[in-house]
Amino acid sequence: MAKIYDHLLNRALAHVTRFNNRPQHFEESVAEHSFYVAYFALIICNFLEKKKIQIDTKKVLQMALIHDAEEGFSGDILTPLKHFNKKVHKAIVDVNKQMIGEAFDGLPSDLQKSLVGFWNEEQAAVSIGAQIVKVADKLSLLSKCFEEIQAGNTYFEEIYKWQLSSLKKLDHPWWKKIRDSILSGAEKQV
Repeated sequence: MAKIYDHLLNRALAHVTRFNNRPQHFEESVAEHSFYVAYFALIICNFLEKKKIQIDTKKVLQMALIHDAEEGFSGDILTPLKHFNKKVHKAIVDVNKQMIGEAFDGLPSDLQKSLVGFWNEEQAAVSIGAQIVKVADKLSLLSKCFEEIQAGNTYFEEIYKWQLSSLKKLDHPWWKKIRDSILSGAEKQV
């Protein structure tokens, strides 16, 4: 049992700062980001349920909460490095896959196995649930950028426009059904 308590004491994600190469008015930890991803995923699930699209909201929330759990070891690897080329990206993905189980060290093996499974599913982005988390992740980035822009930080304007464009181009059938409702007014913000 002591291992479970030791796991509960680990707050590593609260100390991993996102966007650590950009000047920020408001630093955001991976833990804060994960909360917003889960919250936005919950909102997306609500919209989809109203459209009569079957969603396992509990599973989506579980994926959202742990989608960046590996960053407790790796830190927030910046996008330009992460996607420098296919070889670098594959190496990062491979290391994360090998390490992810350690993020849940100390938990009962069945729970650890489930969480690793949710993490792998989210990373693959094939299921609707995983795709929802990916969209919520982008929405969280938009929200962070907006907060910085509102405070006068122009460094985040380009990222905001890039992410908004990316969300508008997403071709998931489920996303097309709610995209306009979710993104209504987004263009006016920058």
